[in-house]
Amino acid sequence: MTPVKFILRYTAVPLMAIVAVVLWASLHASVEIDARQYASLSDAYASFPVDLRRDIADAMKSGKLSKWDYSSLVRHSLDDGIVLDWPPEDKADITGERARLVALMKADRL
Repeated sequence: MTPVKFILRYTAVPLMAIVAVVLWASLHASVEIDARQYASLSDAYASFPVDLRRDIADAMKSGKLSKWDYSSLVRHSLDDGIVLDWPPEDKADITGERARLVALMKADRL
């Protein structure tokens, strides 16, 4: 076996597989959350402590919440003893639920 074949077989191919999985995972985590997740944050917003509200406002600076941001906010809320509950009805309007959360954040600033 030549050195080039050895490197391709035992180093380059596994490395490319690892890179592909990391890229896929990072793209998957950067997708926007769905309407039910926005609704769960909106429903529990009044019971959040000030630091968690500030974290939500920081995460919403881009205008949307990613799955990565949502998972860290859920962990933070659980650390504070607040469990987020998804609404029982099916929420399909992401824009409306996002606007509802933004309205709560703006009202909180006043």
